Amino acid sequence: MGRRTRNGGQGNGLPRRNPDADEARREQERLRRREEIRSAFDNAVRPVFDPGLPAGVVDRLRRNPSFLLGETETVARWSGHRGKLLMGGLTVASVGLAWLLGSSWLMVESPGGYLLGLLVHATVVAAGAIAAVRVAPYESRPALLHGKRALRWWIWTGLSVLPLTIVSWILVPAWPWLFFGYAPTAVCTAAALWVAFGWTRNERLAVAHVRRYLVPKDFDERGTALLVGVQQTVSTVEEAGERLGDSFDAAHPLHILRAEEWRIASTLYRYQRLRAETRTELAEATSDRVKAVLAHQRQQQETVYRELASQSDRILEYRAAVEEVLRAHAEWEQIERAEMRDDRITDLRSRVSQSAHTELLKDEEVRVRAAARVRDELLDRLTEAGKGLTAAVGRGT
Repeated sequence: MGRRTRNGGQGNGLPRRNPDADEARREQERLRRREEIRSAFDNAVRPVFDPGLPAGVVDRLRRNPSFLLGETETVARWSGHRGKLLMGGLTVASVGLAWLLGSSWLMVESPGGYLLGLLVHATVVAAGAIAAVRVAPYESRPALLHGKRALRWWIWTGLSVLPLTIVSWILVPAWPWLFFGYAPTAVCTAAALWVAFGWTRNERLAVAHVRRYLVPKDFDERGTALLVGVQQTVSTVEEAGERLGDSFDAAHPLHILRAEEWRIASTLYRYQRLRAETRTELAEATSDRVKAVLAHQRQQQETVYRELASQSDRILEYRAAVEEVLRAHAEWEQIERAEMRDDRITDLRSRVSQSAHTELLKDEEVRVRAAARVRDELLDRLTEAGKGLTAAVGRGT
């Protein structure tokens, strides 16, 4: 062996390994892996939800991602079109309720007042029906009102309150008209309450829990590259739970992974905000002392990011192990299908192999050939006999 030099290298001139360079290479390798993941999934970061949210709330929010707000978006629950739909719906419902309570008295005491009230109520309902579909964005309207035909049906229904009410009073005699005459008003009042509270339910839910979820626009490029691997690990474990069945209990690792997903995502978001604040203050720093303090803080922030990256790498290692199990399971399924196919091939071969019927046919073939030989021999004898007979006849003449 060569003699060691003072710098720790070998006498044969081999360079000493640099720990900092090794760490830099490992960091580059981690960034490369995350870049591959990010490119493979096209930055497909999903919204991240606090595991403490009720499952029903998470399911509803996940089904309506267009209503989710960014962490920095501070929006009141009843602002914008939500407030307009609330006020309009409550107004129409209040007018309908007042008409339900006072129409009978007006019909008896003041027929003219009744007709005026009926006209006012019908006008308010028609205006409310048209205003509701104009104010509410496409996403806020119920699915059954997304088509043009459904919208026309909605508007014509709102316009038909007056004729429907008059027809119901006329066509149904005696006491039953008391119910049928109120039916259009009751339906319109219920529809107004549905517009006020039902149409905006998903949006209000998103606003109410805005601090308990994070959306893709809350993360910068570095955060996206880090988080996408964690989320794809969750998807891989969910796939393994579906494909492996009882042989793999996915509930426990999914519980851990979703908790880690939220912890990493929320920590990343706070890291990004602190990093942005530090960058701004560093650009505005007026003394070297302030710059030194901010530079130290920036180093601490980067230490936090590297730790998050290391934790993300461990999750990716778990994902690789699950993927290996999935590949082995897929191979096992393919082998099982191949074995089943081999049994069918064996059965197919047995059908075309020499069976008892084939042997009988072979014996019959032997008998036919023997009979043919006997026939040929008999024909030959018959021919010879014919020749002999011909010769005999010739001699006799």
